[in-house]
Amino acid sequence: MSLLLMTGALAAGADPVEVSDSVGPSAIHPLLFCLLLFLGCTIIGFFATLGGIGGGVIFTPLFMGFTPIDSYIIRTTGLFVAMAGTLVASRPFLYKGIANIRLLLFAALPYTLFAVVGALLAGHIDRTMGAEGEAFIRGALGLVVIGFGGLFIVFGGRTEYPRAGKVNGLAKKVELPVPYWEESLEEVVRYKLSRVARGLLILALVGTISGLFGIGAGGAVVPVFNLVMLAPLKVAATSSTVMISLGDTAAVWPYILGGGMFPLVAVPCMAGMLLGAHVGARVMLRIKAGFVRWIIIALMIAAGIRLIVQALGML
Repeated sequence: MSLLLMTGALAAGADPVEVSDSVGPSAIHPLLFCLLLFLGCTIIGFFATLGGIGGGVIFTPLFMGFTPIDSYIIRTTGLFVAMAGTLVASRPFLYKGIANIRLLLFAALPYTLFAVVGALLAGHIDRTMGAEGEAFIRGALGLVVIGFGGLFIVFGGRTEYPRAGKVNGLAKKVELPVPYWEESLEEVVRYKLSRVARGLLILALVGTISGLFGIGAGGAVVPVFNLVMLAPLKVAATSSTVMISLGDTAAVWPYILGGGMFPLVAVPCMAGMLLGAHVGARVMLRIKAGFVRWIIIALMIAAGIRLIVQALGML
């Protein structure tokens, strides 16, 4: 409880000494508070990278649901931690040639454009709608993260190496597939992509959701690449990680200009995410993808339910 009180007071701009006095002798020290944020985000970054998602998908709903920090600050920090984690995780994926650079750059255009649109919409809601806007954001985010958890459950049986049937239309014209070396199989994996136009339309919607709620949305990008466009699961996860780093870098600027940047929360969270993503990226290169999905599902559903309950209480 003292951690939550400290978090809320710091987010409100209170002096750390006054905060410590106000919550009694059990109050947590600001340095310990930052350390806890750092350790928590290290864990989030590790599991998020293994799941091929931006850390914001886990960070934002958990912090909005279980801390009293202003939601606009949380969403800003959520984009920061997702951006930081995916930037670090991207390096080995690109170096090893697993991430499909053609696919992710092609898909990054609609995702990034609509992520910025979502971020601008978030600022408008925060400035003009007051408590009703806050209730909408929390309730809608709760439904979104539960939906993401549902995607992991429904499509949990997705294959590591889906096979595309007849390739035609846009998929054939842009020539996106790039073979890669798979360490776990010790062979080159060759694949085809399909339904590219449909995938791009879905990614535009995912980008809007990402910018509006301050989440990396990798939990939705991975199924789009894997189930809609039929990329191998590891290619989908690694390409998602790199693409999210591009989209969130653009989407975070409207939040910064709107005053959502709070260093005492953002700095330890970003540092923890960097470390966790670095470790997770190296581990992912040597294991099969997707085994951490049940942990991510549980976190998403718990945070989603909490956010919906909060939203109903604000109406």
